[in-house]
Amino acid sequence: MIRGDVSGLVALHRLVRSRVGGKTVLRQWIEMLGLFVLHGNGPNFYQMAGFWRRDQQWSTMAGHLSYRQFKAQIDALNPPPYHKLSQNKLAEKAIMTLMGIPTPRFLGLLDRECGRDTTGAPLCTAEDIVRLISRDAADRVCFKLVEGSGGKGFVAVDVLRDGPEPRFRPLQALSSSSASHVSDTRDADTYSASELVARLGDEARVIESYLEQHPAYAALNPTSVNTMRIWVLRQAGKTSAKLGYLRVGRAGSLVDNHHAGGIVIPIDLGTGRLSEGSDGRATGRTFPVHPDHGTTIKGAVLPMFAEAKELAERCLTVFPYMNFAGMDVAMTPNGPAILEANVQPSRNGAAQVGIPTKDIFGL
Repeated sequence: MIRGDVSGLVALHRLVRSRVGGKTVLRQWIEMLGLFVLHGNGPNFYQMAGFWRRDQQWSTMAGHLSYRQFKAQIDALNPPPYHKLSQNKLAEKAIMTLMGIPTPRFLGLLDRECGRDTTGAPLCTAEDIVRLISRDAADRVCFKLVEGSGGKGFVAVDVLRDGPEPRFRPLQALSSSSASHVSDTRDADTYSASELVARLGDEARVIESYLEQHPAYAALNPTSVNTMRIWVLRQAGKTSAKLGYLRVGRAGSLVDNHHAGGIVIPIDLGTGRLSEGSDGRATGRTFPVHPDHGTTIKGAVLPMFAEAKELAERCLTVFPYMNFAGMDVAMTPNGPAILEANVQPSRNGAAQVGIPTKDIFGL
């Protein structure tokens, strides 16, 4: 334990010393200690938020709530008994669909004991999957854990209909470089329905049609659905977006979450223009262009961002007693769609876009 702590301090000191053009090493250490004492925000938060830069004022740094303070504020805005309306993907999708919020089409709930499709027919076995896919036109579907976050458990497959029964090819088997060169669809990378169900395991999964994203968003990284996280707050009868950032995956990755290596890119709420991206970690690496394929990030303007912002604000109003959420919004060729709502988004999002959480909540 002691050896690990020492090694962590050595690595942190090395990172502090590497900040060329930033605050002095002594000042960084003093500020990191001060923020930890004041709010419990540790050195990783300090470095991830870019507080080491010379233009970062103490008043701004002190405006970021600790995790406990942030959670207490959210619980005051969103009563905890109602959190499951969003955390459970089945309940969340039902509310959004009933209230006319654009969201990927629901096909059914796969569960080995009580699964059902939209007609009420059983959806428990591989045979049920074959029946569902045989009468549905979707060429690409995805499976999500009923209660999962950060891309955990996400599986997406192409539906191949060139045989007596459908087969399924996981999207992970296709990289951006190989996707256009696949000629034989009945290869070792495809599964029968029984093989797919076995690979999915025992946990219940929501099945949706896979969202086709707008070409401008796909251009930022074609293998991942690149989504906007828009924080929305309802206060004094008014609902408004408070911050936004785009998450972009790395080449070959299916998900855009920064825990899986994705890039976090602040969005100007007024114009939809992107700043340079970052890795969202203490290292604070920045990317004016995508590091894998050179696509321009900084200065790019997101199409239909005003519509995305309006949809995020409208979505908040359909959930009972919810006054704050981080909306995950994807852009289709025809406009925005909500993938999910997060009643307690990571507070790091505010630090990554440079807006103190106290300012967001008006504290």
